[in-house]
Amino acid sequence: MRSRGGLTTIIAALVGVLALSSLAGCEGTVAMDSLPSRPPIAAPSPTPPPSPVAPAVVTVAPEDGETVALGSEVAVSVAHGRLTNVSVADPDGAVVVGALDAGADSWASTGALSPATHYLVTATAVDARGMSTERSSSFTTEAPPKVLGVRIAPLEGETVGVGMPIIVYFSAPVVNKAAVEKALIVDMSLPALGSWHWYGSEEIHYRPMEYWPAGEQVTLHANLNGVDAGNGVWGTNDRTLDFTVGASHISTVDALTHTMTVAVNGVIVRTMDVSTGRDKYPTTSGIHVVLEKAPTVIMDSATVGIPKGSPDYYYETVDWDVRISWSGEYVHSAPWSVSQQGRANVSHGCVNASPADAAWFYNLSLRGDIVTVTGTPRSLQSGNGWTDWNMTWQQWVAGSAVDGTGAAA
Repeated sequence: MRSRGGLTTIIAALVGVLALSSLAGCEGTVAMDSLPSRPPIAAPSPTPPPSPVAPAVVTVAPEDGETVALGSEVAVSVAHGRLTNVSVADPDGAVVVGALDAGADSWASTGALSPATHYLVTATAVDARGMSTERSSSFTTEAPPKVLGVRIAPLEGETVGVGMPIIVYFSAPVVNKAAVEKALIVDMSLPALGSWHWYGSEEIHYRPMEYWPAGEQVTLHANLNGVDAGNGVWGTNDRTLDFTVGASHISTVDALTHTMTVAVNGVIVRTMDVSTGRDKYPTTSGIHVVLEKAPTVIMDSATVGIPKGSPDYYYETVDWDVRISWSGEYVHSAPWSVSQQGRANVSHGCVNASPADAAWFYNLSLRGDIVTVTGTPRSLQSGNGWTDWNMTWQQWVAGSAVDGTGAAA
């Protein structure tokens, strides 16, 4: 019984020890909220939204509905983009020339605006996304105080001689000569050096340095629309004129030998006996250009300073008349002086020829042919006809208002 009790005592003791261990284990447990904290893991930063793309903004000057002064320009610009197209046109579809800058963010007109004209401006631009923006506006130019009218020789489609100048007559004095001259462009099928020359302020001539080549095709572009001629005078129209240079007809009248030789394309085809002006009324020496011709002319000496009642007065109906000066010099038929032709000078300044020779020469002649007179004591005066060829080339180009180089257009 004692031994059993001892065992019981030992078991009880072990149970107590286990109970204490268990209590000790409970007391040694660390609460979770008493553990040291770890830093939280940072969340990734959100990606910022893309910056908004500003749309292209187009600006046009003149402003929509504006009436602008003559000589104004058109300017188109864009912010936040680039220009892809600009058009400035009148109601007939005529377009004003202009140019984009290198960055395609501005456009400026380079062509002139027509007076008293309504214009529509359309411009297209794209932004960085490629989205298009279009802007339209319109404006009107003022009417000119005065209009610059023109007359031109030769005529459209005319066949002329190798000495024919291009002549532009203006309806009002030209102050801005350089601006007007730059607007007169000459195109040639056979390019040749040429230049303009002003005779006063209302007349300008163009000639090549040498006679025109036979067969030359010439076009004059008178781009005067929108050109400021000065003092309130403006060009309002452009003109284009075409003409052809025919065969070379160059005649030489020698008053000392009383002959006239006619060369066609450099070959003498006829030599005629003639009579030139008597000592009191000598024919003028110099390079004459054929001005016009008529089968019959009534010649009245009163128109050239020999009045009725003078012993030298004449009033004649004359055939086969080729005019070579404004003062009344012609190559014409003179049956009354055939006996003096080839021997003496008996005319009042004209070149007298036989009816047969005069008719032949009349039929050959073109306006602009050359008739050179030599051997007389009186010189052809500038302006007494188309006297352009009596100047040296240096004298001729000095009459240009641009740069005097005479460079072919």
